[in-house]
Amino acid sequence: MTDTSTRSARDTATPWERHSSLQTFAELLLGLSFTAAVAFGGYAAVTGRMTVLSQGAGIVFLVTLTCVLVSWFRAVEHDGHPSTTTTTTAAVDPIAAVDAEYRR
Repeated sequence: MTDTSTRSARDTATPWERHSSLQTFAELLLGLSFTAAVAFGGYAAVTGRMTVLSQGAGIVFLVTLTCVLVSWFRAVEHDGHPSTTTTTTAAVDPIAAVDAEYRR
């Protein structure tokens, strides 16, 4: 039996707990579209057929790659700024906020 009354609660969530289902779907689609683009591209190179499917899979891959990279960079940018995660009810003077950031 484990006594949890003296343990501190976990403060932050792991990266997997912060993943939305849409982001997970986009990452899976990225891998599948890459596999399809390579497979159809190889088949098209060997036989001369299925070039439209390989081009379509390549377009889907590039679009999902862009979306996934943007979401990754936004997550990293969000994690790097702790001031964006805390909310305050009082109005903040923008000049004072810039001054405080400059003095840090």
